[in-house]
Amino acid sequence: MTELIGVAALAVGGYWIVQRLKRKMAEVENHISRAAAKADPNGRGTKLILDPESGKYKPKA
Repeated sequence: MTELIGVAALAVGGYWIVQRLKRKMAEVENHISRAAAKADPNGRGTKLILDPESGKYKPKA
């Protein structure tokens, strides 16, 4: 009987841990989404263009 109680306790604990992880992952996802929405899309630096003579990328002037 004690084995059954132990297995039930482990199952309930595992379920609780999985639910807690899901909730925490959703919070982090929301935080990252809000930060990405606030970010300036042009704040990543200058755009690069391909120089046909050298074949290298250079900053757009």
